[in-house]
Amino acid sequence: MKTITYLYISLLAFILFFFITIFIVNGNPIFFDEPIRNIVSSWHADNFFKGITNLGNVYYILILIFIGFLFFHKKSNFKFLISMMLINTAANVILKLFFARPRPNYPRLIEETGYSFPSGHAMGSLMFYGLLIYFLWQSKFSMSIKVMGTIILSILILLIGISRIYLGVHYPSDILGGFLASTFLLCFGIFFYQSMQKKER
Repeated sequence: MKTITYLYISLLAFILFFFITIFIVNGNPIFFDEPIRNIVSSWHADNFFKGITNLGNVYYILILIFIGFLFFHKKSNFKFLISMMLINTAANVILKLFFARPRPNYPRLIEETGYSFPSGHAMGSLMFYGLLIYFLWQSKFSMSIKVMGTIILSILILLIGISRIYLGVHYPSDILGGFLASTFLLCFGIFFYQSMQKKER
């Protein structure tokens, strides 16, 4: 994908995130929150989603980052990964404090503290696994491996987001907001990273 395309996607994600925040500042659920919550909560998969949600946990991701360090051929890629994860985490903390949205009063299967919007799990999983997808497409693996890996990681990101709704700790709009915020940071980061690499050549 062309470098400038990442900038366009980043800007689109920012605009969509901005529109969602217009509703969030009112402190009320968005029109699609309850319908989606009702659908997701009707499923019977407690153990599955309790397991899936751990894959978006910051401690689990830190372990994967440490393991991944052993397999990174480019140190610049690893530094980029660490930098983006730190920026993403800081952005999530700032946004949560700014919007200060209380967590929903849904029946909870797990306990969580702190504010609700945007979802930290949604932001963290999209940033980390999104970067893995990016690095995968920069690798020399075959096209079939790249496509399969992208599908698997994309489904994983989606499932982690859904798990937070199922477990009752987030509104669906928290998840969407987290995905959009992280997409903005991820794509802008890739745009900047690739631009710098071109200047160094």
